[in-house]
Amino acid sequence: MLIITLLAIVLSSVFSAPAFIKPKYKSYAVIYPANISPYSSETNTEQLLQLLKSEDLLFDIVKKFELNKEYKVDTTDKYYRSKVIAELEDNVSIKRTEYESVLIEVYDREPGKACAIVNEFINLMNNKARNLQRSKTAEVVKLYRDQMDDKKKQIDSIEKRLQLLRSEYNILDYNIQVEEYSKGYVKNITSGRGNKTDDIAVTLNNLKLYGGEFRQLDANLWGLIDSYIALKKDFDQSVADMKKELTYANVVAQPVASDKKSYPIRWLIVCISTISAFLLSLLLFSIIEGTRKPETEKISQ
Repeated sequence: MLIITLLAIVLSSVFSAPAFIKPKYKSYAVIYPANISPYSSETNTEQLLQLLKSEDLLFDIVKKFELNKEYKVDTTDKYYRSKVIAELEDNVSIKRTEYESVLIEVYDREPGKACAIVNEFINLMNNKARNLQRSKTAEVVKLYRDQMDDKKKQIDSIEKRLQLLRSEYNILDYNIQVEEYSKGYVKNITSGRGNKTDDIAVTLNNLKLYGGEFRQLDANLWGLIDSYIALKKDFDQSVADMKKELTYANVVAQPVASDKKSYPIRWLIVCISTISAFLLSLLLFSIIEGTRKPETEKISQ
């Protein structure tokens, strides 16, 4: 049993050496969500997790750092994408902490690369969240633009009709003209100079025929202008939002290149291997002793 135990110590020490198990270094970051608007009942942290764990983001990490070479996954393999992402997920941990932040841990054979991958996770997440927000804002911008175009067409149509009423029928301001032309008409009649063909009488007749239409069009025009101005304000704000270069994570623990390997933990491997070998040998010798005892009793009888 002593020999087996010592042999287990030696062998586990040898086979856990860097020559057999490549060491990995860990880099990590702790981030909080920022500028994120949840789509449903999910929290900001849950949406941040969804962005970080999206398959296209993971595959972008693989392509940028050429991890298929490190993981030795053939790009011509039929299941290349699934295999290389599975390998990446084995070396990456993204989880929510008890304080509603997100912890990103990356293991790699090169400490600098592990740190760079963590930073790239944050950068790609920012780009993805920004593109999603911009695509939604672009829909709002288009909606406002279409509404503005519709209002502009209505305004132009009314302006065209009002221009005709002004030029053809001399109707400029209904309320003022009715008052002033009525005074002039009465004055001419009382003085004996008025007739149905003079300018004042003609204009009053035009006001009677087209004045109601003029007032209605004028009121509609100002209502449309007010609506257009309000839409333009919302449109400008949406365009400004679409052009914003926001980030969507507050990094409270910046990733750094580790100066000490995190995997494998040799002392733990040696300890587990030694205990396992000792217990296995103990069980084995107990079985052997148990089979020998009946044989010895038979011989003695």
